Formats: sequence, C-alpha cells, structure tokens
Amino acid sequence: MFDVIGGDILDRSAALVRAGGTLVTIASPPTVRPRDGRAIFFVVEPDRAQLADLGRRLRDGRLRPIVGAVRTLAEASSAFAPGQRTRGKTIIRVAEDE
Repeated sequence: MFDVIGGDILDRSAALVRAGGTLVTIASPPTVRPRDGRAIFFVVEPDRAQLADLGRRLRDGRLRPIVGAVRTLAEASSAFAPGQRTRGKTIIRVAEDE
C-alpha cells in the first residue's frame, strides 16, 4: 500500500495491509505498523542537476534503460500484481501523448 497523505489516513491504512505486505509512505515517518507487515518511509528529494545529468546521458546514449512494459494508469495495480513478472522497468503512462 502506498500513502501520500499521512496523518490519520496513514495510521488507518496500516490495518488494511495484508500479511507480509508493506505500507510505504512519502508523507511522514509512520507511527504505526501493520500487524503482520512492515511500514517504511520513502523519501525522494528532487535534484535538478542530477535530473539534467540523467537527461544528457539518455540523449548521448550512455544510459539505456530496459523497458519491459508500458501500461496505462488504469492498469497500474495489475501491472505490479504478484506473479506478474516483466523483465525491465514497467512504465505507467499517466497521460496520452499529445
């Protein structure tokens, strides 16, 4: 389960995690843990210089990501379902190309 809100929503979400599952939050460190699972705080800090460097590497051909599948936002949950294995990264498309 993935939480982006925090607070009371994060606390109540812990009860919804299946046995062996993980509650991931980017809002704040979790104060409760799922009964038979784990809770982690995942922090990503944007770094303009690093993102620009990745863009240059892609353009120059020095970075070649392996894309295994491209799915729509509606297919996101099934794309990461147990037993669904794809070699490479799975891309979730949130908007149609213009």
